Amino acid sequence: MIGEIKACKARNLLFADSNFAGNVEHTMELMEALIPLKLRWSSLWSAYLCTNQKFMDLAQRSGLLHVNMGLESIDPDALDEMHKKVNRVQQYKEILTNLRKRGISYSLNFIFGWDTEKRDVFASTLAFLRENKVPVAFFNILTPHRGTPLYDRMKAENRIIDSHHIGRWPGIICYIQPQHDSSAGLEDKVKKMYKDFYRYPSMASRLPLPITKANIASWVVNLSQRKIARAGEEAQDFDDY
Repeated sequence: MIGEIKACKARNLLFADSNFAGNVEHTMELMEALIPLKLRWSSLWSAYLCTNQKFMDLAQRSGLLHVNMGLESIDPDALDEMHKKVNRVQQYKEILTNLRKRGISYSLNFIFGWDTEKRDVFASTLAFLRENKVPVAFFNILTPHRGTPLYDRMKAENRIIDSHHIGRWPGIICYIQPQHDSSAGLEDKVKKMYKDFYRYPSMASRLPLPITKANIASWVVNLSQRKIARAGEEAQDFDDY
């Protein structure tokens, strides 16, 4: 892999594996080998890895610019429903602190529409993000994939609204009948979260000055997400963004 990186001569890389650090020891070997190359790189991995100080120190030394992680929810009951046992709400602040003190940009993914989530989950999630000055967050609607137990259960409960198109825009369009809302209502709440989170006052309160590459990256993503959030109904065609 190092040979391929040298051959492409890029100075900025994205490792697109959805779980870059699935094998932690192997990943640490790779990060060690990246250090002499003096690159800036980005990737995706599980949030709990950010509690591993040795792993994070090596990631910083190897040139980590940005990492995307799925916190999924700040509601423990919702995490239990999705069987996300490695995510522990009580560790979230430690995870974010470990990234911030190393100057590493990051983005978080959340999923809404779980049967067990609290009705105030939208407001409480925004409050959590602002309190912790999270630079970038993506808000997704629960989309069961065909062949999974969740899809089969919701199909049996007659809660799949559009089985034909369910894989077209997963996370963006609501294809299910939520337990506590209408499908349109859930879409509207997620859209409002985007608009609120990417308002200029919110950005100014959360984001550090765009001095370092990591901080500049956060501002660029915020501005692009603000554009999408304010685009209105025409943003249903995401091919232009």
